[in-house]
Amino acid sequence: MKLYEINKTIEELFFGSMDPETGEILVDTDELNKQLNELEMEKKEILEYLAKLVLNTRADVAALKAEEARLKERRERLGKQEERLMKVIDRECEGQKTDLGVATVSYRKTTSTEVSDNLEVCTWLEKNGYDAAVKYEEPKAVKSEIKKLIQSGTEVPGCSIVEGLSCSLK
Repeated sequence: MKLYEINKTIEELFFGSMDPETGEILVDTDELNKQLNELEMEKKEILEYLAKLVLNTRADVAALKAEEARLKERRERLGKQEERLMKVIDRECEGQKTDLGVATVSYRKTTSTEVSDNLEVCTWLEKNGYDAAVKYEEPKAVKSEIKKLIQSGTEVPGCSIVEGLSCSLK
């Protein structure tokens, strides 16, 4: 019997065995108590089972959290190892495309915008009407917008475009 069925049966026993007008119990009280006790025992067993499920689920959640932490630590460790190994490959290939048999080391030119003094740059951008190049939550220069300005010939104080190489392994 399901939990909701037990509750419904208990309710029916109470109200079905009473006279609605007088409230007098019409059945043998010993039999009624026996039936109620059996239903309560069955209900208790179901609730115990549900409590065990909850405890098992909590234990599973805790075990999974621990496993997530262990895997995250392992992933980060492997990521750092990959970075160190790529630096060695980059250093040894000296910016030249190199076929290694199992993989090819290649390079492509990259550009990035460096901002040496964020406050000075934001002040200049605001004064000169380049509001799209400034974020207003916390004054910070938007490098992509500054890059466009520099590439269009506008000189932005405290900013420059720096060229570099990005190493990739395929």
